[in-house]
Order: sequence, then C-alpha cells, then structure tokens
Amino acid sequence: MPVVLLISAVKAATAASLYVALWLGVPGSGPETGKAASRKPAAQVTRATRPAAPPLATRQVRLTNDSLAGQPFGEEPTVQELLRNGGRIVARKPYRNLYEAGQVDTILLVRHQGNIFEFYRAPEKDLLRDAVVVNFEPVYGRRLRTRLAKAHRPAATTIDKVRIGDSERTNYVSVVYQSGRLSTVHVEPYVD
Repeated sequence: MPVVLLISAVKAATAASLYVALWLGVPGSGPETGKAASRKPAAQVTRATRPAAPPLATRQVRLTNDSLAGQPFGEEPTVQELLRNGGRIVARKPYRNLYEAGQVDTILLVRHQGNIFEFYRAPEKDLLRDAVVVNFEPVYGRRLRTRLAKAHRPAATTIDKVRIGDSERTNYVSVVYQSGRLSTVHVEPYVD
C-alpha cells in the first residue's frame, strides 16, 4: 500500500510541476505579468523520424492495342445510364455543328461518383468525347480495370504512365499506375 501512495504522490508532483512550468511559460500570465519578458525562446525539440523513402521512379510506356483504345470500357456508359445511377450534369455548352449548317449541338459534362464524362450531344445520339476515371467501383470502372489489366502489368516500385493508342492514332487511353495500383484513366476517343 505505501508503494501505491508513493507512486501516486510522484505522479501528482510531476503533473503539478508541469502545469507550473507551462503557466510560467505562457506570455501574459505568471509572476512576470506586466514586465518585459527577458527569456530566450525555447530550443525546438526535434523528433527522430524515419528516413524518407526514395521517390518512386517514373516509367513511361507506349502500347498499340486497337481493341482497348477503340473500346476501353467494352460497352460504353451512356448519359442516361450515368444519370439513372446518381450522376448529374454539371455543365452544358452549345457547340456549332461543323457539318450541318445552322445546327447547334451540345457538349455535356457529367459527373458520376468522382468520375467525369464529356459527351457530344447531337440530335441522333450522344458520343463520348472524353472521360477521366479515378473511381473504379462502378460497373464501367470494373470493366475498364479488367481490360487494362490484360494490357499492362505495372511494377510495384514505380509510377507507370501508360499511353495506349490504336494503330490509326485516333483513339487514346492514358493510364497512371502508382506503386502497382491503378490510379487514373483518361479516355480520349476520336469524335469528329
């Protein structure tokens, strides 16, 4: 029992001395209130830290794959599908049709679960014009990830930037892998 009291008394004394030291160290409090502080600033305490890991090397890879560059999602998501599953149109911009005189089409920007899709809307159909996918949980993201896994195996110790194009150099898919994990996909299909 005396040992427990001794330990409690030591803890209490330590806590009290800590509070007094803090009280004396706060400007405008303590016995020196109203006097100019003549203390030197306390030295900064440096903590031991782990050495920083060396930055990952960046590797750039170019591939030609007509099937993947032409249809990276397999079945392409549509505006209606994205809106039905919680997406929303965040911007509309009129766009003069280059082939039909007097016809004005629309560029739609659709956001769905962190992913952004740009569609060219003409009277006959919507065409995917650009997509940036960072969330691979939706169905179209899982299909995209599966198709990309067959095309390239990233290294776990690098940042891989992969540019996949078709043989006609009209459609492109740009992919970023960080530490072997798929990070971002930018789909750039040809739309005229």
